[in-house]
Amino acid sequence: MSRGRGARKTCDVQQARQRLVDARQFIEAAKLLDSPDVVATCAIHAAIAAADAITCHALGERSSDGHHASAVDLLRQVDSRLATALKRALDRKTQAGYESVDISAADAASCVKWAEQLLAAASARLQN
Repeated sequence: MSRGRGARKTCDVQQARQRLVDARQFIEAAKLLDSPDVVATCAIHAAIAAADAITCHALGERSSDGHHASAVDLLRQVDSRLATALKRALDRKTQAGYESVDISAADAASCVKWAEQLLAAASARLQN
């Protein structure tokens, strides 16, 4: 399997709507919390779910690859600006979720901003 394509799963509008629900819940959780690592992790998961909703709706598939670059590549087929937002959020995933040094509050806030951008785009596409 090539790294450029990555593993994908077919999906439909109903699944896109469910991923949008997931994205909304992740971003709500992020906004309730104070720990920058947890805020960023929830926001990053919101960004991923919103990206899935967008690609399910537009392409009928979503990335199921452990390499997040595949999700970025798939989203780029729909909207390069949104793919950039997803990549920026994903670039902070390891530090926020796995490192002993906390992500900064400013970086966590950026993750929320990028997730909200993806969420707004997904909502507009799915008319929710």
